[in-house]
Amino acid sequence: MQFWIALIIFFQLIIYLVFLDVILSWLMVFWFKFRPKFLADVIDPLYKYVRKIIPTSIWPIDFTPIVIIILIFFLRWVLFIVFPELQLEASNLNLLN
Repeated sequence: MQFWIALIIFFQLIIYLVFLDVILSWLMVFWFKFRPKFLADVIDPLYKYVRKIIPTSIWPIDFTPIVIIILIFFLRWVLFIVFPELQLEASNLNLLN
């Protein structure tokens, strides 16, 4: 059970990092170029993998972050269907936002 809780925490961390990456990319419009190396090291392999499977960009807009977040929500949903007690445990730890 602890492994599955750790996986839920990992999924939540990835969602937060994707949101942070999106916000920092929006700041580039105002010539504020700042993207920490750790963020690029974690997020870019996910982006490359999703882009290899699904074409996710329509000229100026890249939908890769949305696809990743939807996939993570789907994987969490599958985990909660397979292990119903996991949802109770995750809600007790305030992991369901």
